[in-house]
Amino acid sequence: MSGLIRASIWLSLSELAFNLSGYIIHSLMGRLLGPANYGRFNIVITFSTMIFVLFGRGLPIAMSKLMSETTDENKIGAIKKVSFKIQILMIIFLTAVYYLLAPVCAKLLRDQSLTNLFRISSLIIPTFMLATYYVYYFNGIHRFGTQSFLKFIRSIFRVLLIVGLGYFYKVAGAIWGQVLAPLFVSIFSFFADPYKKKIKVSPKEEKEYKNKLLSFTWPITLFLLFYELMISIDLYLVKAILGDDHLTGIYSASLNVSRIPYYAFYFLTMLLLPKISQMTAQKTNGETSTLLKKSFKFLFILLIPSIALLHAFSSSVIRFFYGSRYSDGSDTLNILLYANAFLTVFYILTFVLNGGGKTRLPLYLSLFGAILNSALNYIFIQHWGIIGSASATAITALVTMIGTIFYTEKFLASFLEIKSILKYFIFSGLIYFLAINFFPQGRFIFILWSVILMVIYLGALVLTKEISIRDWNFFLLSLKKKRIKNQ
Repeated sequence: MSGLIRASIWLSLSELAFNLSGYIIHSLMGRLLGPANYGRFNIVITFSTMIFVLFGRGLPIAMSKLMSETTDENKIGAIKKVSFKIQILMIIFLTAVYYLLAPVCAKLLRDQSLTNLFRISSLIIPTFMLATYYVYYFNGIHRFGTQSFLKFIRSIFRVLLIVGLGYFYKVAGAIWGQVLAPLFVSIFSFFADPYKKKIKVSPKEEKEYKNKLLSFTWPITLFLLFYELMISIDLYLVKAILGDDHLTGIYSASLNVSRIPYYAFYFLTMLLLPKISQMTAQKTNGETSTLLKKSFKFLFILLIPSIALLHAFSSSVIRFFYGSRYSDGSDTLNILLYANAFLTVFYILTFVLNGGGKTRLPLYLSLFGAILNSALNYIFIQHWGIIGSASATAITALVTMIGTIFYTEKFLASFLEIKSILKYFIFSGLIYFLAINFFPQGRFIFILWSVILMVIYLGALVLTKEISIRDWNFFLLSLKKKRIKNQ
């Protein structure tokens, strides 16, 4: 288990670096472009990324799951070869279709001037899909260190390319940066691949692996389709219904800041999917429960106070990232923070359920969430604007999170420790009270206040023995391990 904790540390740091680079990019581009052009940039990038997420991640996730269930190098090589063929065909098809439908996408958003930007963004699909293929490949063979390194180098290149090209060529240049950054990840991945030797796969084996891959891919793909609609429909409806680029930019900024905790803990999906798959295959239910309890203890200890502090300093946070021109988004941000906290728990648990073979449950929950959020957003935006959109998303996120918790507890393993969670809420409430009453807002000083308050929060957990010296020693031991061991 210590190897697993060490892996989580490196994945967490790499995910932190990757998402920090994203916030650097959005902060700088928001300032360089202004709210209106930043809104256009974010709409195009979000739309093209959604297409990639919908159709480009299902197969790599399925590949990762199959690889994690075997240690046979020939089987791993065969799975890799078959899945790569399918991925290439998908890349060619999706890129061509998206390029041809660029005018339609622009028309749906009632802005034909976006057509050329959508055409450029179609090239994001092949580079993103190749990079994602390799990230999940290294995840499947438990090379978490290599996977983490990929995140680090991609973080560097995306800042250099997106900001650099965006500075000189504005929105179009920033989109070209999004195209080129993942390409470097794919190049490195090719040389870092430990299974480069050619594997001969018989027609019978190819058919067998293809069927296994596709049978797992289609529910994952549909889940990602409905999930992405559920979390992104608010932004598109704000643009389509209000028709205001300035408000779209304000909402985009609030949405991106609210996703800080969501992105910070995304690594848990990468870690838990192969481990849950492995444990389910070995029918070690006790270990599954222990893994989930440790993982979600880590999640809740940090997620709950993070939301409290971001809410307390929301006006300072949004000005820190985007400048004073976006300060009108602080009220929207306060609502979206809770929406994305619920979505964080929901998303991680869907990967837990997928790893445990319950692939249809996340599919049905995300479908329900997509329908509910679309309906609520359509109604709420017309009455309350961007505040209404944020409220609709928060309600949807809460409902779907409760659904995943219920099904995980019922069908997979018990993981909630209610007494501990109550402590996290009580002490988070304490630091929130201190923040709003004794710690003044400030564009930069809020960072120091947040650190001080987080130390108070963690100290309270230590005093109540929620965090013990044993936990700390376990953490230190995991850092000293030379390599990751599969427990």
